[in-house]
Parts: sequence; C-alpha cells; structure tokens
Amino acid sequence: MSLFNKNGIFTTQNQQSFIIIMKKIRIILIVLFTIPLGLMGSERLVISTWLKTGPMELKFPVFHDTENVEGKTFSATNLLTFEHLSLEDYYPREGMDIAWLKGNTHTWEKDQSNENGYLLIDELKVPDNPEAAYMAAYLQTERWMESKLEIKSPYLLEVYLNGEKIATKATIEKEENTMGTITHDIKLPRGNHLLMIKTLRLPEEGLEWKVMANLEIKDPYLISDLKPGLTPQTTKDILHVMDGKKISRVDPSPDGRFYAINYRRSLPPSNDSETWTEIKSFSDKRVIESFRHSRTSRHSWLPKTNAVSYITTRDGKTTLHLHHMENGQKSILMEGIENFQGYRWSPDEKSVFYLIREEGSGADDTMRQIKGMQDRLPGWRNRTFLYQLDVNSGIKTRLTYGNISTSLQDVSPDGEKLVFSQSRPDYLERPYHKHDLFILNIQSMEVDTLLADQRWGVSVQFSPDGKKLLATGGPSAFNRACENLPEGTIANNYDTQAYIFDLEDRSVKCITLDFKPSVSSAHWQSTDNHIYLLVTEKDFRRLYKYNTRRERFTMVDTGVEFASTARFAGSANTATYLGNQANAPQKAYVMDLRRERYSVLEDTEGYNYRHVEFGEVKNWNFTTSTGLEINGRYYLPPDFDPDEKYPLIVYYYGGMSPVSRAFGGRYPFNIWAGHGYVVYVLQPSGAIGFGQEFSAAHVNNWGITVADEIIEGTEKFLEAHPFADPERIGCGGASYGGFMTMLLMTRTDMFTAAFSHAGISNIASYWGEGYWGYSYSAEASAGSFPWNSPEIYVDQSPLFHADKVTTPLLLLTGDSDTNVPPGESIQMYTALKLLGRPVELILVEGEDHHILTYNKRIKWHHTIMAWWAKYLQDQPEWWNDLYPEKNY
Repeated sequence: MSLFNKNGIFTTQNQQSFIIIMKKIRIILIVLFTIPLGLMGSERLVISTWLKTGPMELKFPVFHDTENVEGKTFSATNLLTFEHLSLEDYYPREGMDIAWLKGNTHTWEKDQSNENGYLLIDELKVPDNPEAAYMAAYLQTERWMESKLEIKSPYLLEVYLNGEKIATKATIEKEENTMGTITHDIKLPRGNHLLMIKTLRLPEEGLEWKVMANLEIKDPYLISDLKPGLTPQTTKDILHVMDGKKISRVDPSPDGRFYAINYRRSLPPSNDSETWTEIKSFSDKRVIESFRHSRTSRHSWLPKTNAVSYITTRDGKTTLHLHHMENGQKSILMEGIENFQGYRWSPDEKSVFYLIREEGSGADDTMRQIKGMQDRLPGWRNRTFLYQLDVNSGIKTRLTYGNISTSLQDVSPDGEKLVFSQSRPDYLERPYHKHDLFILNIQSMEVDTLLADQRWGVSVQFSPDGKKLLATGGPSAFNRACENLPEGTIANNYDTQAYIFDLEDRSVKCITLDFKPSVSSAHWQSTDNHIYLLVTEKDFRRLYKYNTRRERFTMVDTGVEFASTARFAGSANTATYLGNQANAPQKAYVMDLRRERYSVLEDTEGYNYRHVEFGEVKNWNFTTSTGLEINGRYYLPPDFDPDEKYPLIVYYYGGMSPVSRAFGGRYPFNIWAGHGYVVYVLQPSGAIGFGQEFSAAHVNNWGITVADEIIEGTEKFLEAHPFADPERIGCGGASYGGFMTMLLMTRTDMFTAAFSHAGISNIASYWGEGYWGYSYSAEASAGSFPWNSPEIYVDQSPLFHADKVTTPLLLLTGDSDTNVPPGESIQMYTALKLLGRPVELILVEGEDHHILTYNKRIKWHHTIMAWWAKYLQDQPEWWNDLYPEKNY
C-alpha cells in the first residue's frame, strides 16, 4: 500500500492508513524483537523465540592430544564439526526427543531470548566434560529475499540453513562481555527455512553460554516479509518434487502374494540418481529381496511362478538371471548377449523371446545421405529382430530377419504363437507410415498376415482363450472402424480406442465407439475375462471395466483422481496401481478386483510431504459464446482469504491432451499456489478424453478457436472470482502450450506477463525441422501444408504477427531440443528484440524437450517463478539475482 497520493503528497486519508500499519508493526515488534540499525531503509530482526535441546555431554576420543600424521591434535573445533547428529532431513519440533549417548534422551523445548536478544543455553558453570547444545528456529518468508545473518556468542558454534552448513565459529572469547561474531549472506526463496545452531562448551570455560542470532533486513524487503517460528509447516517447493524416495511401478506376482516395487531417488547435490527394485510380501510388506546396488534391471515376474527374472550388463554383454522368491534358488538363463533390447516370457514359461539390435551402416558418416525424414533420428538405421530361448535345453533360435524391424506384441496363452508387427515409412500418404501385423506359429515357423499396409497401426494382446486379440489404436484404425464423427470431420488419432479382433473370422468390433474417454492402456484379465482400461476422462485418469459378456463399461473406484501404471496378477484377482489427487501426492495401491476394494500399499511421499500444507482445488467450467462447455479447475493458496486480491496464473496446453490432475510434473500448480497465486487450468477444445467430436476440433485448428476459448475463459473466470486480480494476470504453457502462449500474445494484451517453454513460433519451420514435426502435423494439420494452407502456416504462426506483442514474454528452451527445435524460440526472440518489445530468452544447455538434469531443472523452475514474482508481484529481486545485468 502506498502512503502517498499520485503526486507524492502524504494525505490525511493515507495518514489513517499509516496509523493502522504502525499498529500492525508494533504487534510484529513485540513478537519478533526488532532493533533499528539507525541506517535508512535497514533494520535488524533478532530471533527471540527458539527451540533448544541440551546440554548434551560429549567426550574427546582417546589419544586426542596425540599428533596425527599431519602433526595435528584432535581439537575442540574437530569435536564441534564432528557430525554427532545427522541434520539431513531433520526438522525439530517442540516436545520431540533426541536419543543421545549412553541411552540418554533430550527433548526439544521452547525458550526465549533475554532482553538483550541472547538465548541462554545453560547456567554459568564449568562442566566436567565437553557439552553440546542445539537451537533451532524456522524462518517463514513471504517472498524471495536476501539478508545478512549475524550470530554472536563467546563459544564455538556451527550454523546450518536447511540442513546445509553455512558458517563455523572456531574461536572462544574468554573475556567477560566479549562476543565473537560471524556473518553470512543468505538468500531465501518463499517458504519455511530451518536455521539450526550447534554450539560447544569446553570444561575449562566459565563464561555465560549464550547465543544471539539476528538478520539484517534492507530495502526493498520488510520486517514483515520474514517471520520466525517454531514449526516446520510449509508449502510445496521444487525440492519436494525432486527429492525423496519415489515409486515408479508396482507389479504383483502371478498368485498375488508378492509384489515387485521400483523406486527412484535423486542424489543431490549431484545430478545423479539411483533406481532399484524390491520384492515384498503383500501380507506384511516384508522385504523378501532387495536389488538395491545390484546393477540389475528389467525385473519381470514369470507368468505362473513366484520367480523374478532380470538382466545385468557388463562390457556391453547382457546376462539374463532367474531368481525364485520362495526357495531363494538362482540361476543364469543365458549370458554374453550383445545388443540386447528386451525380453518376454511365454505364458507356459518354456520360452523366453528376446530382441537383438543390429547396427545400421553409415549412421556415423561425416557426409550422410538422408534416407527420408526418419533417418534424421539417431538409431533409425538400426534394426531389431526376434529370437527364442528354449529354457529347458538352452537352445536359441532366430525367429525373424530382413530389412524392417520386428516388434513383439504378445505370446499366445499356450505359448505356441507370437503376434508381431512391422512398420515402414510411406511419405506419399498420411500419416506417412504403413503397418503390418503377423501371427507366427513357433513350431512350424509359418506366418499368417493379419493386417497389411495399414495406415494407422495398433497394439494388440491375446485374449485369455487365445481366440481373439484386444487392440488399441486411433479411431481410424481397422479402416476407420471406430470413427464416431459428423460426416466430413477428420478424426484425431491420438484419441485412442479399443477393439476386439476375432482371429477366426477376422472380424473387428470397436468396443469404445460410444465411449467418450480415451484409452491409455488396456488389459484382458484371465481370472474374470473382463477387460480393464486405464482411460483419460476429461482431466482425470480412471479405471474402467468392460464386461465382455454383457458388452458394458463400468467405472472402477480407485480412490484417486489420477491413476497410472496399473498392473494385474496373472492368476489372482489382484491389481496394483499408482494414484494421486490434484492436491495430494502419489501413493501405491492394491485392489481386489472381485470385490473392487482398494487399499494403500505404500506411501513414500507421505513422509516427504509431512510438513506441507495445500490449498483447495476446485472445479470451474464455463460455456463459450459458441455454446461449447470448457472444463477447468483452479488452485488456491493454502492461506486463501476470499476478501483479498491475488495475482492469477492461467495455464493450458491446447494440444491433443488435457492438462491432467497429476500431482507432480514439470509445472506443479501447487507450488505456484503456495507462492500466493490463484492458478486457473483450463482444457480448450481439441483435447482427448471428452469424446471424439471434441478431440477432432484439434485437427487443422492451430489456435484458431482455442485462443478465443482461453481469452474468454480468463475473462469469465475473473468475472466469477473477484479475488483474482485483473491487473495481475500471467499465462504460460509448454510445447504446443508454448505455441499457444506466443499466439495469445499476438491476440490480446490482457496478460501482465507470460512464459513459453519450447513453443512453436513458425508452424512451417517446426513442421519441416522438428524430428516429429511432419508426423505430428499429419494429425494436427491433416492435408494442410505450407504451400496450400497459408491460413494456418502464416496466419496462425506467432512469428508473422510479432509486431502485435506488447506483453513481457519469457522464452525458454533446451538448446538440444529435437522435438521443437530451439530456433522456434530464437526467431521469436529475434523478432521481439528488433521490435523493442520486452522479451527474455533462456537456453538450457544440453537439454532436450524436457529439462531433466537435476540442478538445471531446479534453476529452470526458479526462473519461471522469478519471472512471475517480477511482473505479478512487483518483486524483481529474484530475477535480478538469477540473471544480473552485465555490461556486455
């Protein structure tokens, strides 16, 4: 709030506001104990309330006064810096106990500083042995800020911020009223930060054991921006997304008694990570076997037996192992396999079918003739072929050969037949591939062609009786058998459908013809003969059951808004899956398919998010001026007050897929909301999950109607939600959503700031240069090309309308992006710079379409957050710290 009018005059009305503000500040002064420095625009905040534990007795090691090989004795500083208590992921709370040496227990207790700002650790005395004490306070920041931390004490101490040591005081002041001082400049993103101090008292010292900590607050920061406290409650941040043990997959054993669970964990501060698999019992979660640090991968249950196979690779050669879980017996099935690409068991467990890669020639030539657009892709000249291992005899057989790669689709229930596919380019007909599907009799080596020269391919699996195939593919597969559209409408073949193919009469039935959700995965379960489908339904990911006898779909309640990686036991009514809510992290679940009852199997993220508070997520839909309903949802800050005004961020994709309710991801809306924004996510027309007619709107649109839907949706959201500030609106998107951001900037000036990650500025250059530009455009721009459709390639390309952009625009891209080449961002940047418009370009070195490297991902995320803070909260300091002005 400004205390002056627009002419800079301190008015009577503003005087009243000043009195109210000063009353609030007096309250803060009492709680936080601030001391003015006497410098204009600067104050010190003395932390007056602490958590404290100790004193705790320590001992020097034996021979501590004997010089080591470097001529040094074990000093008091060595005792201080020794890690008695690990502070990694340690968050003290009042009343929490610490188990100490000799069975002693100490408790974290609340304590107050004295009138001079010092926390007294213990009464004045000379102890018999060295003693340590810990003190902790949480620093809750309402914005990104920087400060100078000052610590005063006559004793030795170490200072930690968020578990990282930032300062050490290695001197002891022995004169009364003499205080040693250490300082450290700190930078605090919005959130709750743990300040911990470890201090040491030695037997020969007799001074008061006390410590003071204060922070210098300079303009433009305010005392009210930083609030010390005693609890670790916070909002979600990027480290919650990146760190901690994550579950990536759960597979039940054939009989449903055990499960294999895959974990992943980042290893900061490096960019490394570790992945591993454990085998556990469903009944008690007991670990049967852990493959951590074993360098094993591709773990797979056998179809009938509680045994796990896996591979190890050394010097480019692969070994396939077998491990029986119940008796612990281990064996090697085959070894020394080069260019191994994957494997699958036959249902009778008599064979293993595996793929071998054959290296293509000329791929590394310095002067290389390109054999079609796909030849630009690394490894396209390589081919993969199918082999069989007879488990009993160890005999290997090559099953396929030729100049086209073989893809194994499935093995028949009796283990006697394979269904496999081939795909080859055909640049003369959309979508520029032709697909063949074959069935192979393994004993006779006879091949039967099921499908030939299909423009749209399918993935298939055998039915439990082996008489049919369950297929998934676009609506145009099987000669358009699943298209359900008005005449003349071109289908969106990213809207996946499900089919049943009869192997005897070769008939095809589309089972999802009148089913609006889009199929993500499908499984034909042998125990009940039902087909289970994970589907995209609007912005949800749900599980449906198709009763093959009644030919009817029913939704299976999974207890989550977004389910993924569903896996099914071979001979038991057991399924596992991962799932989350929009404002609650992912858990692993197990379900009894017969009773349709689920329970939480593991919740590793519960620990990671144990101190995090979330705001509400609410649905909000609107009807466009053309009568189309557009779905959406919005995220509120955890401390939301409907009487306050909040900056608004609008997010969309606008392409083939809706913006799902997945909890994590590259754009975690809970983090944005935790920074004080209202986040509105909408699903413009063209997305799958709303029915074929809705998804078909994407074809040949390229924002023609979608831009209007986003603008209209934002206007109506503001009208319906007075807490959203119309003067502070940001928008952003990535990939196709980045294209939509650039396009929106040419259509409206309603947004205060925007970001585009890996966006398309020139549809024609993306179409011709991106690895998948022409093939994606086969669906998105069906029949439209730069030479026949300037209304798309020129009129809808933001680059050709850059002169209309006035909104500050942040362009980000990996400099090695092969999907949307970085030139798409670079040429838009060039145009806007030449036009004198506010624009920034950030190139992320060595990254492709997604920013995956740990430390780069964090800075990339902070860049977006700092951009929002600069323009939506009038706080440019974070951005200036990340990207300071240089005199180039």
